Amino acid sequence: MGGPGALATTPVEEIGAAATGPLWLQLYLPTARALSKVVEAVEGRIPVLVDGGIRRGPDVLSAVALGAAAVLIGRPYLWGLAVAGQRGVERVVDLLVSDLRRALALTGCPRLRDVDARLLAR
Repeated sequence: MGGPGALATTPVEEIGAAATGPLWLQLYLPTARALSKVVEAVEGRIPVLVDGGIRRGPDVLSAVALGAAAVLIGRPYLWGLAVAGQRGVERVVDLLVSDLRRALALTGCPRLRDVDARLLAR
């Protein structure tokens, strides 16, 4: 496979940041911290996608504020699929989008592209 520098010479169109796995493991490197480190490391050269911990609109807002180009919603998607098939997936996505719109309104950001790190408490 190659060592730590292998990615430097491999063409990559996007990269994902995730802290998935057992919950006790996630305590050591939460997704938000992993995302911040990956975004910093790629220095804007490629889009960063985030997976893990995206359950509500504010989670999406936070991920974008930390530099994510997009979020992945694996578990909620699967929960919706298991409960009600395609309709369940559509409902999960509708709820997430609605919650994101509410979060945007509460922060005063008219569009997702207006979200940046200034929204985050440090």
